Amino acid sequence: MENNPSRRGVLAAGAAVTAAAALATPAEAASGADLVLTNGYVYTVDADDSVHEAVAVTGGRIVYVGTAAGAKRHVGKRTKVIDLHGRMVMPGLHDGHLHPMDGGQGLLGCDLDYAALTVKQIQDKIRAHLAKNPGDGWVNVTHWYVQAVRPAGTELTKADLDAVDARRPIVMGSTDGHTTLVNSRALALAKITAKTKNPPDGTIERDAHGEPTGVLQDGAQSLVSAAIPAPTAAENLKIARTALAALARQGVTTFMDAAAPESTMRAFTTLHQRGELTARAHLAPVVDVSEREPVARVSRLRSRYHGGAARVRPGVAVHNVKLFMDGVLQYPAQTAGLLEPYLVHKHDHWVPGTKHGAQYWSADKLDAVVRQIAEAGFDPHIHAIGDRAVRLALDAFAGIRADGDTRTRPTVAHAELVDPADIARFAELDVVAAMGFHWAKPAPDSVESVKPYLGPKRWANYEPEGDIFRSGGRVSLGSDWPVDPLDEWTAIKTVITRTAALGSPYHKLGAMTPHQRLTRAAAIRAATYNGAYQLRQEELTGSLEVGKLADLIVLDRNIMKIPAEQIPRTQVLLTMVGGKIVHGRL
Repeated sequence: MENNPSRRGVLAAGAAVTAAAALATPAEAASGADLVLTNGYVYTVDADDSVHEAVAVTGGRIVYVGTAAGAKRHVGKRTKVIDLHGRMVMPGLHDGHLHPMDGGQGLLGCDLDYAALTVKQIQDKIRAHLAKNPGDGWVNVTHWYVQAVRPAGTELTKADLDAVDARRPIVMGSTDGHTTLVNSRALALAKITAKTKNPPDGTIERDAHGEPTGVLQDGAQSLVSAAIPAPTAAENLKIARTALAALARQGVTTFMDAAAPESTMRAFTTLHQRGELTARAHLAPVVDVSEREPVARVSRLRSRYHGGAARVRPGVAVHNVKLFMDGVLQYPAQTAGLLEPYLVHKHDHWVPGTKHGAQYWSADKLDAVVRQIAEAGFDPHIHAIGDRAVRLALDAFAGIRADGDTRTRPTVAHAELVDPADIARFAELDVVAAMGFHWAKPAPDSVESVKPYLGPKRWANYEPEGDIFRSGGRVSLGSDWPVDPLDEWTAIKTVITRTAALGSPYHKLGAMTPHQRLTRAAAIRAATYNGAYQLRQEELTGSLEVGKLADLIVLDRNIMKIPAEQIPRTQVLLTMVGGKIVHGRL
């Protein structure tokens, strides 16, 4: 369990209330609670990770946690009683970094399903989609697992998409979110030519003659996305509903959109106004390195869409701001910023090359904008994957702490490679590490496209959830959907075992960097309470305690007792937000 004295102090009184909660109030004694879940395995994620048998809910809040016998005192004539028959109850999941609109849109488009595919298989899937969706509009292909294209090392170009259809513009997005492949028609509509300059935060890949190959890295992707007609308001509502339904099935009750434009804020706010919002939505606008007055812009967005502190009914919050410090570690992109260069293979040896990756913000400019963001009352959320990028982010956060700021809750998203000298700084600076647990396993995007280019010393620091946790740092779950599949239970299992799926050819490699594992308790806390802390909800959600909001889930198996490799099979039988069932039934 993490060392967090302040939280223990806050919850000491809550624990006492829980212990005394068997005594119903006079009003409740007459009418009873709205709902009682009893005879279960109630994993609370309180300060002691205590386990109870029953929970009672009234008015969307938890009024009792304790024994099944004690719960009977909360049963009245109007109380709905659900016998759990030993099933597990736990707090709803908090996903602190994802992209729900991209995820929802992907579910509605041509989905390559994160599969390891050959070029022909990719082409065949797109052709099948076109046959079912004729027309002349843009074609959105999602979940292209660029590191797993077979044979290994295959690099696609616009010619591969032109062979499918040279008439319709085709855009194929990689699972990591940092690479897009487009065909010639899409390049023409976006007016990208050999004369087009690279944006400051991205790269247009070019052939030997200087012509665009169709591959766009990082910020260069926006050159094409800007040319694609934006979804209508009605289409955005459909996408948002699709995403919310998928999140509810996974047991996600609170999430943060880590790159939310105003159209996304408008969509989720509309659903809130209509009473259709089924999860607590935190929406983080992106601050671009080229902006002159970013804080003024995001402050205007906050004034329009921020709904205030969490209430029983799920709402919209805008108190986080997203910045991109670098790109990704994976070959061939290698845009994550490193302290030492990526290795290259020469004469049968791996030796340092010249490539250090990207750095989209200078240290001075980053320090200044982080200070401005914090002073305006926002929590900065920085995408930093390479060890140099992580250090620069931590340096910026150290700057506001040195100024006396103890209120801001900064986050480093991903933190895939952290220099050992910086591990303890997460705890020292009270910085949350929102980690993508799916990456903590042997796979093409790790052992093939990262490990050889780092060497064994740095490889030991890859996906350092264990090191951050043991140093007292706070790790949260950030699935990054649709960069990774929306499969929270596989993600949780992965950070516990550091192994690939049982049916994967990579499972035979065993645990990847096993010293970086999290315990089950730590993994569950990351996905619940720590996410609530990151999003300033820990006094209301993230654990099952008297007085907190009734955001909880019921599972078909006890993930604390089954073999860890079986956790991905977990099904969420019921998802409840503010006492209202938004998925499933019992």
